Amino acid sequence: MAEMGPGPAARDWVPGWTALRGLSGADLPREAAAGLSIAAVAIPVGLAYAALAGVPPAIGLYASIFPMVAYAFFGPSRYLVVGPDTATCLLVGSILTTLGLHAIGERSAAAAGLALVAGVGFGIAAIGRLGFIASLLSRPILVGYLVGVALTLLVSQIPSFTGVDIHSHGLVRPIVEILRRSSEVHVLTLALGLGLFVALRTLHVVTPRLPGPAIVVAAAILLSWIFDLRSRGLAVIGAIPSGLPLPQLPPLNARLVELGLPALGLLLVTFSSGILTARSFGEKLGVHNDANLELRGFAAANVVAGLFQGFAVTGADSRTAVNLASGGRTPVAAISAALTIALVVTVLTAPLTLLPQAALGAVLASAALGLIDLTALRRLWRLDRYEFAFAMVAMGGVIWVGVLQGVFLAIAATLAHLLQLAARPRHTLLGWTDTGRGLVSLEHHPSARPPPGGVIFLFESSLLFVNASYFGLSARQALDATPDARWFILDAMSIPYADSTALQTLIELRTALEARGVRLILTGAHGRFRQAIERSGLAASLGQANIFPDAHAALRVVAPDFAGRA
Repeated sequence: MAEMGPGPAARDWVPGWTALRGLSGADLPREAAAGLSIAAVAIPVGLAYAALAGVPPAIGLYASIFPMVAYAFFGPSRYLVVGPDTATCLLVGSILTTLGLHAIGERSAAAAGLALVAGVGFGIAAIGRLGFIASLLSRPILVGYLVGVALTLLVSQIPSFTGVDIHSHGLVRPIVEILRRSSEVHVLTLALGLGLFVALRTLHVVTPRLPGPAIVVAAAILLSWIFDLRSRGLAVIGAIPSGLPLPQLPPLNARLVELGLPALGLLLVTFSSGILTARSFGEKLGVHNDANLELRGFAAANVVAGLFQGFAVTGADSRTAVNLASGGRTPVAAISAALTIALVVTVLTAPLTLLPQAALGAVLASAALGLIDLTALRRLWRLDRYEFAFAMVAMGGVIWVGVLQGVFLAIAATLAHLLQLAARPRHTLLGWTDTGRGLVSLEHHPSARPPPGGVIFLFESSLLFVNASYFGLSARQALDATPDARWFILDAMSIPYADSTALQTLIELRTALEARGVRLILTGAHGRFRQAIERSGLAASLGQANIFPDAHAALRVVAPDFAGRA
């Protein structure tokens, strides 16, 4: 009998099918239980993130149902759970506001359109195998960006905690405004919000395995029902439509062009955050993550989010952590979670209408604290002050320029850092020590001595147009510091490639050395760099007598006494 289900090619694109077929009946109870735990966190988080994006609460639940199922089938990671994310939702809300959308209906439609456009972008990137785009936001930049998002998110929750509508923008002005209008603060709202926040942080520290947001939200609904908090002036989320939406294309129309650039920024942040989550949990499980395959999963999840009136989603760290802690290891856990949330949306929306806005503020404020990675910032400060500075640029961009603009500022900072590294790569002169360690850097080993009669110059980068002049200048300065040099060894072991501009610089360097009576010797040339010097004619003009496999082989010819010690 022929095997039922997708063929081999289809299974490559629907890896969840293989995982489901390999599931044994004994695993189902464990996976279903993990799904219930995921849903317990996903429901309150979905409601909170919908408020963060400025769309109706139901949309946060829709974004927690359908994308989760889509990723379960099309995503490569068996343990990763997708859903709304703090940085992503804050970015979505910022984009919608930047587009001048304030009516709830317009914001909801545009949020779905953003998800759909971003999902199509993910699909194109997957076909083109553009997984490297995750590197456009380096780890230091992403750390700084998330700190900026966290501080912005904390300040944005002032209305939820105080009941005061804040009109100021930025980081400091809203705080100044609430201090000036302190007499307007609704004391009961503040007390409830702070109490729930403290409870949530306490649960996070004392019992991190328990679904803290679900417990806090359930407690808030119970308090709201018992004490009729709405009649006491506390804002609640209100009616949530029951039932599930039917798939439909968002009414993009003329907004399609407007959404293009914001969707690109959303794609970059969503993918960078998602792949970081996938890899961090994958390292704990000893699983390798393929960024190109993750693009497929995120494409399916976001396209489905757009079609089912949701908003953009990515790898959800809190829900993935709950999944792993509950023993979930297959797509069944995510599918079980989605079915649970769908059940709540269909028949149990009435209790959610009593949920105070202050509870959602507490959930978001707690999530914001989780984005501030002080350990990573301290590590950056200790290891590389330049990377720490770039993290601060990304953070400042989010705070002072805006979340969407901060994305592109962070990318620009990353590219500027890459350009700086490419234009000014590390180089050093080599010498020898009495410890018998071989050739070492004279810069890092003060006791090392340079070779008599010449220079050993190590350049640790590809030779490109951006650093060609810097290479030539550095080589000449090294030679000027050794006026009695008769030979100049260029150790090319760390030069994988040279472009035409750099090859011309090498030819000019050889001419300049010949004019000074200095012999140019090339060692360690390999791979594409070796091919480049051969095609350019430089290898032929130097001759085999001046090309050696490594610096030691060259030293045995030009400085045999030194070679014996090095």
